[in-house]
This record gives sequence, structure tokens and C-alpha cells, in this order.
Amino acid sequence: MKRRDFLKTMSAAGAASILPAPAVMTSAHAQSRQETLLVVTEYSPNNFDIHGVGTNRPGYEVSWNCYDRLMTHGEKTLPDGSKSYDRDKFEPELATDWNLTDTSVTFKLRKDATFHDGTPITAKDVKWSFDRAVTVGGFPTFQMNAGSLEKPEQFVAVAAHTFRVDSSRKDNLTMPDLAVSVPGLSHSSRLQQTVHRKQP
Repeated sequence: MKRRDFLKTMSAAGAASILPAPAVMTSAHAQSRQETLLVVTEYSPNNFDIHGVGTNRPGYEVSWNCYDRLMTHGEKTLPDGSKSYDRDKFEPELATDWNLTDTSVTFKLRKDATFHDGTPITAKDVKWSFDRAVTVGGFPTFQMNAGSLEKPEQFVAVAAHTFRVDSSRKDNLTMPDLAVSVPGLSHSSRLQQTVHRKQP
């Protein structure tokens, strides 16, 4: 066999083994047990710190499901019947309700919300997390800036269960930006406060 023919044959065989037709053309099938969900990803979270610089996509997926935000995006049904997030509809998570004005939005926090150790969550914890998100750099700061959330002075712990975000400018993306994963309550807030309490 000539070298050129051999290379052509091997290249075709190699391509077929890498991209077999069934792997490309076949739809994914769910398992038969309806209470079992199998999720396959090519890599795992590199950390569980939502405000960590360099947190990968699986890390954000974990944090989306583990850490509360003040509110989250609602859901809408598309014309084809499938579900999608609704950019302009918000639902409570850590906040029970909010009051939006031209210059600020004030959130009332759930009084029954606690950290994993049972410690109550307060507006100071939310402020600590927001302050960190706008100053840590990387994607968290970039994402917060997308809604004109840029400096710690914009975040005010008014009372134990009242938190206010002051606007630096009128921005239609501020509210939608507050409902994504980055402005969530970081678990590091409780860890940081514990460290400060132990220091003399």
C-alpha cells in the first residue's frame, strides 16, 4: 500500500472512531426511573465560592442551586411550549419583597433565613457579599458592573432585615443583574465574620 493511500485510510478510520454517527445524530435518552436525574459534564467545579476569581461554569451551577440571591428571574412559556427565564419578571428568594424607586431599591429580607450553622442571615451579610463582589475583580466584578453595581458605598444595611441598593445612574439592567447568580449571598460572609470574632 502506498504511503498516501495508507494515510487517507488511517485518517478516515480515525475520524470515524472520534465522531461516530450515532454519537452525533442520536438524541439523549433519560433513564427509566423518573426519580433519578443523571447529569454528565466534562469537568467538575473548581471551587464553591461564587465570588472567587476564576470560578468555572460548574462552580456557578452549584452556587446557583446552593446560595440564595435577593431575588431570582421568573419563568415564561415560549410559543413552542418550552420554558425559559423571564428577564423582566422577578421572584423572591432571600428577600420577601422590594420597593423600587428612581434612585434605589430597598429589600425586606426573610427573617427565617439562616446559614448552614443556624446563624440568622442579616442585611450586613448581604452587604458583605455585595461589597466583595464589586471589589474582588474578575468575572464577579464585571457582572456586577453590567448593572451599574460598582462600589461598596451603593450597598446599605439599613436594619437587620432591610437592605438597600443605591443607583449610581439610571440603568435598566440593575434589577435583572440583581437576579443572576453573582449577587448571591456568599458562604464566605459567615466564614469572614467568624474569623473577625476570633481575632483579639
